[in-house]
Amino acid sequence: MAKDYQTTNNVMESNLTNMLLKDLNELLNLHGKKIEDYDLTFLPPNTIDIDAIPSIIQEELTVDIPNEGIAYVAKLNNDQMIAFKTIMNVIVQKYNRIFFVNGPGGTCKTFLYRTLMASLRSRGEIILATASSGIAATLLPSGRTAHSRFKIPIDIQPSSICGIQKQNDLANLIRVAAAII
Repeated sequence: MAKDYQTTNNVMESNLTNMLLKDLNELLNLHGKKIEDYDLTFLPPNTIDIDAIPSIIQEELTVDIPNEGIAYVAKLNNDQMIAFKTIMNVIVQKYNRIFFVNGPGGTCKTFLYRTLMASLRSRGEIILATASSGIAATLLPSGRTAHSRFKIPIDIQPSSICGIQKQNDLANLIRVAAAII
């Protein structure tokens, strides 16, 4: 795999392996793993830029915002607008609140979520979009299942816990998120 770097970068051969290991580490970090978790060559400390924004956070900051996303606000009905303004006010004021949006199918709950996400992401905020199923997650831009995002075990036992260590990149992503949908 390191040979691929040689064709695209003018780098000394000794650094090719480090470049590969760094990229592999970033890829593993997206899934809550580290290169040390596997039987791979040790990643030299100077290969990782400590001051760099973790790739898991960069990924959320670069989520595409649909051009029509901001225009969604004008299309909200009265009930949706009340929910939108209430939720946006809480987030802008940096209060900690939980909202439960309920309604029968076809009442455009997903439209409200997408509008909130577009509005907040256009302000540079990080929004974690989650759903209980993969199909539902595909309806949200950059959506993921809650199990995947928060390392929730599939086979729940009384002693089960989420696999998030408090000092890893995923924990930091959750800390900097303005909202979780």
